[in-house]
Amino acid sequence: MTTSTIMTAIPMTTEPTSTWGWGLRGGLLALVLLVTACSDHYHHSDSHEHELPTREITHFTDATELFLEFGPLIAGERTALVAHFTDLNDYRPIEQGHLDVILSGGGEPMERFRIESQRAPGIFRPTIAPRAEGERELRLVLTTDKQEITHALGTITVHASREAARSARHPSAPTGEIGLYKEQQWRSEFAVAPVQRQPLRDSVSAPARVRAAANGEFVVTAVVAGSVRATGDFPALGDPVEKGQVLATLVPRAGEGIDHASLDAEQQAARTALELAQTTLARIEQLHERGAISTQRLEEARAEREQAQSRLRSAELRLAQLGSDDQGGLELLAPLDGIIARVPVAHGAAVDAGSHLFHIVDPRDLWLEVQVSEADAGRLDSPSGAAFELPGATEPVTLDVGDNARLVGVGSMIDPISRSLPVIFALQPPDPRLKVNQRVQARIYTGQSREALSIPSSAVIQDGGEPVVYVMVSGESFSRRPVRLGARDGDRFEVLEGLSEGERIVSKGAMQVRLAAATPDAMGHGHAH
Repeated sequence: MTTSTIMTAIPMTTEPTSTWGWGLRGGLLALVLLVTACSDHYHHSDSHEHELPTREITHFTDATELFLEFGPLIAGERTALVAHFTDLNDYRPIEQGHLDVILSGGGEPMERFRIESQRAPGIFRPTIAPRAEGERELRLVLTTDKQEITHALGTITVHASREAARSARHPSAPTGEIGLYKEQQWRSEFAVAPVQRQPLRDSVSAPARVRAAANGEFVVTAVVAGSVRATGDFPALGDPVEKGQVLATLVPRAGEGIDHASLDAEQQAARTALELAQTTLARIEQLHERGAISTQRLEEARAEREQAQSRLRSAELRLAQLGSDDQGGLELLAPLDGIIARVPVAHGAAVDAGSHLFHIVDPRDLWLEVQVSEADAGRLDSPSGAAFELPGATEPVTLDVGDNARLVGVGSMIDPISRSLPVIFALQPPDPRLKVNQRVQARIYTGQSREALSIPSSAVIQDGGEPVVYVMVSGESFSRRPVRLGARDGDRFEVLEGLSEGERIVSKGAMQVRLAAATPDAMGHGHAH
């Protein structure tokens, strides 16, 4: 059964928003409510009963959504109502509690009608017989074992007679062209959310690259010409390695003059030179304090000490990298924990001095390096994070400083070739889908924010090459709405055109509504009213 709803605005109280309407569900819903739905509908039935339109109200509180269907209220006659209650925490039917329907105001006594149990999960079917006619305030109060929830629905007319109800004027308003019953919504991943203004972080778009941290990668090179030999299983792409692990052996060519003894001697010579430089510096500092030597000579002595320290560090690094020569060659050691990212050589390969042998990366410590254009660099205040899309992923990777990222630094100089400013974030921890040297298009949050109309990103689907959302017109009626989107902040899109503040859109289950629009007959089965 398709849904055709004629909507009209009714003055509301200060309670949360609601939508009122008179509807004819394909010319049959009124008849269903009055005759075929179930024996607890107490309208007087005659051949003209279907002439009375059915009213629909959709109303929200912070906790629940109410979708109410009923015919005109007539003094002295019974009218059946169908009330659907949805828990907004999980968009499932509220499955227990009792319901009070209350009419008040208009200078008449309050009338209360109670139903103690549900007809089905989430559905109450009270029957009320108002005594007083005129303008009355309508409230539905749902009481569960946890809370009492009031849906104040504003003013409604209780007609003096059936003829008065038929002749009453009911202004119409647009209706949604897609129907999806509450029972269908409850059986799926479904939710609605309001279009609202809220702070969105300002951002700029820039190309970016995933890279290893400054100390998170290392290239093992050949310090001398020779041949590479395996000491066990030769390292392969993707193999995990540990710091100090023997990767292979480098056998120097004859006459190279590089062996463990030579490296030990080089290290000892560097250590002796450093000790001499430190002694000399101490003596010169004493002479400088007595004014017996110039400041220039003191600075020269300090520079000599630093050079000696550098030579010793270099010798120690070469010795640590090469390990022992017990197998007739120089052991090549992994300088850090990580994985083998590149192996440009094979067992037995002849290599020259300086050749790259093994590229090791620590995947637990990755950086995102964003190149912000010169034109946008001035907008950076204090970058607070970034976001970027990954091919095949439904949600972007979002980095928030202080949460899952750390701001490593912002460049202080524009690159003269790319005309961009580098901004680097450390990923804590890295997304396992990311690969070193992967290039992405990122949005970097500038550290500033602004008020903007926005919706959840999950509400947007691509339909015919354009972004589309589905707007809830009433509880079971929706409209397709193309939108123009702006910046994305995490899981929200800025809305530039197509929606108004306060409208409610399908935030989960948009594809289900799209299917209902494409195959209305298939989606229309199983209404349990």
